[in-house]
Amino acid sequence: EMARKLNPVLRGWANYYRLANCRSIFAKLMGWIRRRLRMKQMREWKSYKQLHKALRRRGYKGEFRKISMTRWRNSTNTLANMALPNSWFDEIGLINLGTYKTGTLSFYYER
Repeated sequence: EMARKLNPVLRGWANYYRLANCRSIFAKLMGWIRRRLRMKQMREWKSYKQLHKALRRRGYKGEFRKISMTRWRNSTNTLANMALPNSWFDEIGLINLGTYKTGTLSFYYER
């Protein structure tokens, strides 16, 4: 559902701004969006136990720590990134702005 609501906005934004050479901005924006969606998923889980279950499903065999599931800073936690890797966003159908070709205007006006 998250991807379904967010995809039209991302697609429109990318189509509007891709005329400029903004590949690095797209990369930074996708990083922020992924972090925000990780935070949203962690809040839905409510308990670190759900995070640990997701890690076990992904094959993690190390020790776990208790972390706060409602903190913005914990969305960059290594455990959160292992439970919700970038491939997870492809699985839920989120558009990746990094796949858009950018810099059409710079191509026409280069000398």
